[in-house]
Amino acid sequence: MQATGTKFAIRGTSLNADGRTRAVPRVWLEAAGWIVLVTVLWGTDLLAKISERNQTGIGKDDFFLISEQVTSAVAALVMILFVIRWLELFPLRRAVWPRAVIGHTAGTVLFAFGHYALMVALRMAWYQINDHDYVWRDPFVANLIVEYQKDIKIYFGIVIIATAYQMYRRSRSAPAPLSSNRMIVQTGSGESVLRFGQIDYLEAARNYVAVHAEGREYLIRDTMANVAGRLSGGPFARTHRSFIVNVDKVSDIRTVDSKQRVFLGNGKDVPLSRSYRDEFTKKIAG
Repeated sequence: MQATGTKFAIRGTSLNADGRTRAVPRVWLEAAGWIVLVTVLWGTDLLAKISERNQTGIGKDDFFLISEQVTSAVAALVMILFVIRWLELFPLRRAVWPRAVIGHTAGTVLFAFGHYALMVALRMAWYQINDHDYVWRDPFVANLIVEYQKDIKIYFGIVIIATAYQMYRRSRSAPAPLSSNRMIVQTGSGESVLRFGQIDYLEAARNYVAVHAEGREYLIRDTMANVAGRLSGGPFARTHRSFIVNVDKVSDIRTVDSKQRVFLGNGKDVPLSRSYRDEFTKKIAG
């Protein structure tokens, strides 16, 4: 695929900034936020257990209480990465809610297993370093069920927080839709104006978005989500996480090898996924 440009501008706004440069600080801030949250929650629980032991005189000493809370917190932090990735695979969207319910039901089991297994491994290593024997309770499955009853609450708590944060970010960074029917792209010799009628479809290409227009391709260094937001005022609809089509160019929709595909007037075709089918159909209907 030959790139004829790596800059995308709409109403004078350049979109060729390096996404990695902006993303690194945000990633560290997000990680710090999760660490602070887990520290506060697990620390509060630790203080409550110490207070209860001091009042009743029954309970473990500080070494065991702190060791158990810290290993549980570290294991939870590691599993947060799993939950965030799982949310990408099973987003909480109305159009795909049956898939999301099944996915996150399975996710609670995987989270509980991972959290418990990591806790056991960390405690065995930590206790051995400190000349203590860690005897984890048998049977494993029975105790996993006990842990599951607690971890399911943690799992959905993480899902709710992560989803709320994603919604907040989208609301803050959502680009304004186009008010015109043109976009400016940079070519090898300068800049050109593309009218919506010239664009056939757009395709994700790793860290770029490829604009297919009248037999030519233009590479934009941006995300599909940003580009889709800026094109939302035009005759465009997303058919797949990696494709956006000009609905005025659509000729028909066919099922090929049990999967639906959208065919354009120029003979090209793109996939139509179930996640975007309803949205695409509404756009086609006008």
